[in-house]
Amino acid sequence: MKPHELNAKEKFLSLVIHFLLQLFAWTWRFRYVGKENLATAASMVKSGSYALALWHENILASLAVMRGTRMAPLASLSKDGAIVTAVMERMQFKTIRGSSSKGGPEARDELVAVTADGYLPTLTVDGPRGPRRILKSGIVDISRRTGVAIVPFAAVADRSWVLRRSWDRFQIPKPFTTINVVFGVPVKVPTGTSGLAFGQMRAAVQAALDSTQAAAETLAKKR
Repeated sequence: MKPHELNAKEKFLSLVIHFLLQLFAWTWRFRYVGKENLATAASMVKSGSYALALWHENILASLAVMRGTRMAPLASLSKDGAIVTAVMERMQFKTIRGSSSKGGPEARDELVAVTADGYLPTLTVDGPRGPRRILKSGIVDISRRTGVAIVPFAAVADRSWVLRRSWDRFQIPKPFTTINVVFGVPVKVPTGTSGLAFGQMRAAVQAALDSTQAAAETLAKKR
């Protein structure tokens, strides 16, 4: 399947989304926990790469958090993925196109390859269509193949609009809110992990991301 190409209307929409994101982000404040875990993960491989795992609902805040980094996010081949890609490329991210359902193996190979250059593969690990907060195995495979650590990542606003009819309960942080950013303890998947051991590593990453998300949500409630 070829990636969707934006028409004029969709290009304009991506411009509007990018403008609004930049405008909102200018008003947001950020509270960080666990930044030392990024340094720990970066020290594990020569290139300084690591993989970021987050839930799909946190995408918007995560883009603002990771501005200025070598993030290499995965975006689907769909129309929505094309619009998101246009926004992310305006933010200078190295976007890889594909998903767990379409273009997956090729996209995963690209994500593996960019780790050698110090990019940070970034996956919404329950995307693109859920089930919500159930981790897919792609990021575990990337860690196994490259030696990079997986860093669980959550970004939760004190105040946000929630799209309750969307499968992921997508979060849009409100202006002038605080984004609570938590980077969890890195999880590294040993090379050659397979079978039952692979399933155990997947469960370990799921548990780590659940814990990281819960920590960010707890901070958000303490505003």
